Amino acid sequence: MGDVLFISALPLGRCKSTTRIYEMYDGPKAFRCGIDGMRTAEMDGFSVVVCDSLPARIEGKDEIVSVNLGHGLTGGKLYGLDEGEHPWVDKEALAQIDYAIATSEQGVPIVARQLGIPEERVLPLGMARTDDYFLASPHMPFITSSVYLYCPTFRGLGDRGHLPRIDWKKVDNLLRDDEELWVKRHHLTPHELTRGYDLQHMRVREFPFDDPTDVLLRTCDVLITDYSSTMFDALMLGKPVVLLTDDMDEYLAGRGMYYEYPCEYSTFYGSIEGNEESFVDAFRMAAKMGLGPVEREMLRKVAGACDGHSTDRICDLIRSLA
Repeated sequence: MGDVLFISALPLGRCKSTTRIYEMYDGPKAFRCGIDGMRTAEMDGFSVVVCDSLPARIEGKDEIVSVNLGHGLTGGKLYGLDEGEHPWVDKEALAQIDYAIATSEQGVPIVARQLGIPEERVLPLGMARTDDYFLASPHMPFITSSVYLYCPTFRGLGDRGHLPRIDWKKVDNLLRDDEELWVKRHHLTPHELTRGYDLQHMRVREFPFDDPTDVLLRTCDVLITDYSSTMFDALMLGKPVVLLTDDMDEYLAGRGMYYEYPCEYSTFYGSIEGNEESFVDAFRMAAKMGLGPVEREMLRKVAGACDGHSTDRICDLIRSLA
């Protein structure tokens, strides 16, 4: 069995899928943080390289096998890898991928299109980090209120949209004493989303960007987002999702979705700017109704192979290649 190199843009522990697979894999292995570390993987004697982000080109690639874990439950979201030229996408590195992992059967052609590789090289093995969703895990203790979680996507790398302008003080005043709205910005978003507001009643609460999102997702009753793939994680945890569509046309012109957005993704959607009352009504209604046919069909499309055993299957694949 040859040595396996695990690569992530994040440190071990923060890249949850890679960390799970790395810890379970029982063969010779090493981990490097930063995709540039895969460039010399073959020259350094590794037989397999497992990368969880956009890959770097492997120098002198000959016998080494490249496995790409993908970015998450993104089968329903178009990252734009397959359309036009993007400075952060190395098409030659994508062409070196021998196997990629999809989170569902329906996601196989999507991943193949994203990466530009044949469908037979895309395997529907699931997403390792979702295995935790099938385990009993306590959420935040001492939470007795109804909790709504706002997690917008990152706006950068060419995206032309903007985050919705929300009157947080107005929202704070609209919430009842037994309700809380938690705000969690993307780790690449440079400033707090509620900065400048004196949130008198503290029903709106912003968490640090590096707090674990999965704990917040487990605790909340409803997720509010725009285009973030956290929507799929929330649905897997049985949480309904409210989608904000203020800049939909502008945002989708630069990125797009594989399915019709927002009506194929969630029952609950609309604009927020100047509509704080409707916004609050929407997530209250979502909490009351829960998941419906729309959400369950989206789960089938994007997470059909996520059953709590993804890590086992991916480790079996790596063993067969090493």
